[in-house]
Amino acid sequence: MNQEPLPNWTGQAKQVLDESAQGLDAATLSRLNRARQRALEQARPRVMRPWFLPAGLASACAVLITVAVAWHTPTNMPAPTVSGATAGTFASDLDMMTSDDGIEFYEDLDFYAWLDSQEKDNNG
Repeated sequence: MNQEPLPNWTGQAKQVLDESAQGLDAATLSRLNRARQRALEQARPRVMRPWFLPAGLASACAVLITVAVAWHTPTNMPAPTVSGATAGTFASDLDMMTSDDGIEFYEDLDFYAWLDSQEKDNNG
């Protein structure tokens, strides 16, 4: 696991410890062995909790659905409306603001529309 070279003193320490362990009696070696076995039993491998897998799958599905919905949402938005007005009204307002006609023409626009409808009624 660790690929770094060990310092020189660790080899010397290992040698000293090995030499001291060779001089231990059987009872001490047995007690050390039992203590080692108990420690190994307590250090069982960590088991993944049973709810981790379903929770992880649910989270992944939620993210996938969110991305799919966001990706495939249509980008054409409906025309903006302001108190019942539509995009056509906004276009005509823009035409009025950019034209060379005087403001009086647009103040009497209803009259001109009425006059136009009267002429169509009389002709037809």
